[in-house]
Amino acid sequence: MQNNPFLEMIPLIAFFITYYITKDLFLATGVCIATSWGYLIACKLKSGKIPKMVWLNTLVITVLGGITITLHNKMFVMLKPTALFWIVGTSILIGHIFNKNSIKLMLSKELNLPSSLWNKLNLAFGIFFIFMGGLNLFVAFNFSEYVWVKFKVFGTLGLTLLFITICGIVIYCYQKRHNLPIGRK
Repeated sequence: MQNNPFLEMIPLIAFFITYYITKDLFLATGVCIATSWGYLIACKLKSGKIPKMVWLNTLVITVLGGITITLHNKMFVMLKPTALFWIVGTSILIGHIFNKNSIKLMLSKELNLPSSLWNKLNLAFGIFFIFMGGLNLFVAFNFSEYVWVKFKVFGTLGLTLLFITICGIVIYCYQKRHNLPIGRK
């Protein structure tokens, strides 16, 4: 159950399905909060541990989603993706300044890359997350609620997959160019 990106999307899927059926952002937010906590508890029961990103996502949606429901103001839940992207991006960039490479820590068991490439990937991920937070704000403040929901669910996922694919291509090309084994061997 741990570190499974598809299972981690359950709260997002529940949010989208609820919104799609009801067009009620407040109900969809409540469902997202409940399923986030459900997933967090399931992680704890299944593996005894809760991944940091599951904790972070659950806390951010609970706080901003709770404020959204309490104040009946949709803007707080619309800020949630930005808050999450900026927390992650800023953490990566601050770590980068202090020579802590978050991307290398996560992927070094699968990939054997030189420090210079790890540093470029780390910086790219940090900047990407900061950009995504800004893009979410742009969509939230300039488009309808319905467009924002579609962007939140499909746009951010699509852009993230595109970014990861581009990073994968860069890594593959680097390994081929330098005759390095693909992956870790």
